[in-house]
Amino acid sequence: MRNCGRGVRIHASGLAGLAGRADQLAPPAPTLRSWLTTVLGVAGRSWRPALFVTGVSVATPLATLELAFGLTEAAGYRATASLPDIIAALEKPTAVTPTIVLPAVLLIIASVSATIGWAGGVWALVTHSVTGRPVALKDAYRYGLSRLRSLWPWTLAATLLFLAGLHAYVAPGIYLLFALSMFSFTVLFELGRHPLVHSFALTHRRLGRALVRWGTLAAVTIAFEAALSLAFATLSVVLLGYPGYGAQAHGIASTLIDTVHTAVGAPTWALLVVGLSVTHADLHNSERT
Repeated sequence: MRNCGRGVRIHASGLAGLAGRADQLAPPAPTLRSWLTTVLGVAGRSWRPALFVTGVSVATPLATLELAFGLTEAAGYRATASLPDIIAALEKPTAVTPTIVLPAVLLIIASVSATIGWAGGVWALVTHSVTGRPVALKDAYRYGLSRLRSLWPWTLAATLLFLAGLHAYVAPGIYLLFALSMFSFTVLFELGRHPLVHSFALTHRRLGRALVRWGTLAAVTIAFEAALSLAFATLSVVLLGYPGYGAQAHGIASTLIDTVHTAVGAPTWALLVVGLSVTHADLHNSERT
């Protein structure tokens, strides 16, 4: 683990050693079958560190924030705000603080924790899958923290673009989610490139190839989350008498169910780390051909 620790510090200074390892995740052939085989192989080798790091570093902090959202709403404060609400609040300075500041603070906390956990999860996956060495949570956190300054502003920018797309209509939001899905890997592995622009380039240079891989990953993720949501809706009906989760949540009991739901969703993050890491390596390799 000493070598891994040095790797974290050296890469933070500019050495692209991790990028070289990440390229080794590329499928041997440009076919969907080869991509699926590679994803399953990487998941089979390294699902434990990916799940552990994303569970502790992403799902758990987000579950804590879910609890904070629920408790804030239960206390009578707005913890979320739609775009029309924000515009209306800007026209009334007295409404700015409760309508904008609190949701903004919670968004910043969520994006910072997710950024650290995502970078740490990618590092843990690549390091374990390629080298076979065990990874420690503290080293994943160290790497995530070392990349926070460079990755977080882009994470926030991509999140705001995605939310703006969703508020415009659902379709632009989904498109931006696809087009921006590679930006974090550009920050981590391809120093000196504009993350958002390069993400657009990667996903559109081989558009059909990228869409099929991204769509497959999205379908599996949605199916897993739908099954999880159904399980928690059933649990809510049994315990509370109504499906009190997500948009239908209200009260402390519903908030607790939502919090547990978010916490046990760690496999979703592990799946995304594995699938998108392999997809990035695949698309990055296609640039050279």
